[in-house]
Amino acid sequence: MTPPSVPTADPPSERPGADPDVSAEPAGAEPVGDPSDPQHAGAESLDGAEPLDQTVRSTRSRRRRWLWGGVGLAVLAVLAGVLFIPTPYYLFQPGSVRPAETRIDVSGAPSYTTDGDVMFTTVYVDQASLATLLRGVIDDAVEIRSEEDVYGPEGRDASRRANQQRMDLSKLIATKVALQYLGYPAEFTGRGARVLGVAEGGGSVGKLRVGDVITSVDGHDVRLPSDIQAGLRGKAPGDTVEVTARRGSGKDITTVSESITLGSARTEDDAASTTTRPPGSTTSSTVGSDGAAAGPAGATPGARPVLGISVEPDAPSVDSPVRVDIDSGDVTGPSAGLAWALAVVDRMTPESLTDGKEVAVTGEILPDGTVGPIGGIVQKVAAVKRAGVRTFLYPEATPDDEERQMREVAGGGLRLVPVKTLDDAVVALHPGGVRRAN
Repeated sequence: MTPPSVPTADPPSERPGADPDVSAEPAGAEPVGDPSDPQHAGAESLDGAEPLDQTVRSTRSRRRRWLWGGVGLAVLAVLAGVLFIPTPYYLFQPGSVRPAETRIDVSGAPSYTTDGDVMFTTVYVDQASLATLLRGVIDDAVEIRSEEDVYGPEGRDASRRANQQRMDLSKLIATKVALQYLGYPAEFTGRGARVLGVAEGGGSVGKLRVGDVITSVDGHDVRLPSDIQAGLRGKAPGDTVEVTARRGSGKDITTVSESITLGSARTEDDAASTTTRPPGSTTSSTVGSDGAAAGPAGATPGARPVLGISVEPDAPSVDSPVRVDIDSGDVTGPSAGLAWALAVVDRMTPESLTDGKEVAVTGEILPDGTVGPIGGIVQKVAAVKRAGVRTFLYPEATPDDEERQMREVAGGGLRLVPVKTLDDAVVALHPGGVRRAN
């Protein structure tokens, strides 16, 4: 800070003719002549100058002011530093509303560009400081959460990897569901079932490893986790099956074949209803709900045979004559699935699905076309409202308490439309549906 300007006193004047090396008056002498004469004003400075002791006091005062000013600035700097120290809490905040259709490329079938746009929504997560925690207290659309609430027990890096996988999966499901809705052939495929875990005490211990990719079970080709069940059909706990898997990567890939004795799991643990499970999710069709294979044959009445492993698809894709590429950018998680599916439908039909308007959408899309609930929906409502979009499609399966919060945040300027399936969403935007492929 530039110091304030302070007037500076002129030096005392000397009498004309005085010896500069001799004092003007001897000690104790009385002044000679008229004291009002300027020549006899040696005790005072001329032209408004201050006496010497007053100048010293003024200098000391200025130094004190600068000292206290510096102390004040130092205290402010310390307080500012404390206020912006990261805390162990995170702010779950309204994010962005982005167009989906411009991120989609279609080849192998006609595609169109129309007015309006399907928009997908995001949530912004930021580590809170003491200063920004206040926002979480006063803003109804901001939630304060612990690190474990946001990222889970595995931590931030593992959570981000998992959410990226879920986004990649949501794009595949959206592509398959949208193409089938429009009348194009489309099915999931992959390069096998990748082993994620081996249950302790199960028949696969010491034979299969995490990272192995199963390509065959008892002579049945395996491209997806659900294909494993075909190899186990007609088997019982205690039977033996031949499992072929790909192990390693790059130049170190080898093929292994193992004879595995099947364990057992309760029939109600069966996850064979793959129509409601994403193809890339861990399947329990090969491992009991407790994560461990039960005893050998006959151990549990009505038990089903299991390999005692958990798996996911290796390199999943959509097998279709139509190729759809979706660029999700830096956004992760599954909640844009419905938006991707609607955007593909809009790109592949000549009329505008949104009637030339911008419509915001959120919801996970499942392989059977149903719309699943998602997290952060209150924050997404706030983001949509702030973006000026007037219609928001969301999952009908959203919990009641979250719906109440949504409506409080939305107020009267945002129309909230719950949908249960992709077909519901299309009809909500374009009554009567859209033109489909022959």
